[in-house]
Amino acid sequence: MNDEFQYKIDLARIYSVDEFQDVLREALPLPEYYGGTLDALYDVFTDQGRKWSIYFTGCAEAEAILGKYMRNFKKMCERATKEAPDMIIVFED
Repeated sequence: MNDEFQYKIDLARIYSVDEFQDVLREALPLPEYYGGTLDALYDVFTDQGRKWSIYFTGCAEAEAILGKYMRNFKKMCERATKEAPDMIIVFED
């Protein structure tokens, strides 16, 4: 896979959904119109992210802090990779 489309995102020490979204905005080439919701992120992943490889680290800490939001984020990523099978999303503790 092309290195240009590989992203490593550390989710440790994120204490709010707003911080989570800020980290995504900084790390990924999200469009200006990105709405900052899981539905909007799903749309970006399945439209523009088809060749992306995203490696999330610090997931256990993020899930402990963000709880249900993080679990919903993981479910959304699973759905996105089914629709866009060339996309790779890996969650590491």
